[in-house]
Amino acid sequence: MNDRERFLATLKFQELDRYFRWEAPAVWPATVKQWHEEGLPEHIECSNITNSEVYDYFNMDRILWLPFDGSWITEPFYPMFEERVLQDEGERLVIQDRDGILKKIKKEDPDTSMPLFLKFPVSSRDDYKKHIQWRLDWTSEDRFPSNWKDLVRDYVKRDYVLGMFVIGPFGHLRNLMGDETLMYTLYDDPSFIHEIMKHWSEFYRGFINLIGRDVSPDFIMIWEDMCYRSGPLISPESYGEFMASYLKDVVLSAEENGVEGIIVDNDGDCRKMLPIYLDCGANAFYPFEVQAGMNIIEIRKEYGNSFTIIGGLNKYALALNREGVKFEVDSKVPFMLEQGGYIPMLDHTVPTNVTMEMFEFFLSHIRRY
Repeated sequence: MNDRERFLATLKFQELDRYFRWEAPAVWPATVKQWHEEGLPEHIECSNITNSEVYDYFNMDRILWLPFDGSWITEPFYPMFEERVLQDEGERLVIQDRDGILKKIKKEDPDTSMPLFLKFPVSSRDDYKKHIQWRLDWTSEDRFPSNWKDLVRDYVKRDYVLGMFVIGPFGHLRNLMGDETLMYTLYDDPSFIHEIMKHWSEFYRGFINLIGRDVSPDFIMIWEDMCYRSGPLISPESYGEFMASYLKDVVLSAEENGVEGIIVDNDGDCRKMLPIYLDCGANAFYPFEVQAGMNIIEIRKEYGNSFTIIGGLNKYALALNREGVKFEVDSKVPFMLEQGGYIPMLDHTVPTNVTMEMFEFFLSHIRRY
């Protein structure tokens, strides 16, 4: 089987020659920098969260992403906001990022800690019209890279997996407003939330249809991150009232354009949200964070083959010792692979307390299965 065949067969719970090798969703840039000191070749860099050079170096199966502005967690604005430094405070910087968010970050290795969010681009309808609405015009051909036709010729004969980033409805609202303003707006101005969601849905449905004229990606990765260790940040009922119908429409457009994988990225304890996402059309979830109480064996037993599970292996086990790595892998992976519909993966990005030696041991051990 080639990489693409293996990935699609996993989504369908079909027999495999081996599991799809995507053992880490990403590696923090600070971790890669540390690994350079441990022997990782200097030319292997991590310029963005997709980590393609890192994947290739560790012989993971190949995934490419459609080359549009935005990323796993960044809005698909065109144009993006100008990324600029507003203030240098020595060890920290105040910046405006590509989503238009003002935040304070560490100057060195900013990925090793959460930023301090200072201001979000939307607090009113006027803000939305002035700063956001025109950036989400799916009809703009300028979104496409100049070599798009050449890329399409390669895509249609691909043996690798092709993905597309989608900022989910909750993720989109939070990027625009921040958690606190969003929570108030749900109650104070629900019609505004629906207006934003309608435009969000129109953008993605139109854009997916436009892309679909040339190529069908194998999956969409819907970034939500709406849960923490005690559950979702809003109730499933509120999600159903304000967001679910719009997500259903986007998923339907993806399916109509031949997209087979509908993957939802939701950190934390997302158990209460699984039914509503399934109803919206999701067929895979990631990353099942162990620290939030997510037990992939229990979830598989409860849901059967309702969806593919990606992740669920405790990243912090790699910071312990080899016996800890063996136990984490051996206690979960054999059962999960026997059930099918599983991609063994750490439950989040590889942190800086994981050495390259231990990561390589993790790969050598898990690839025995």
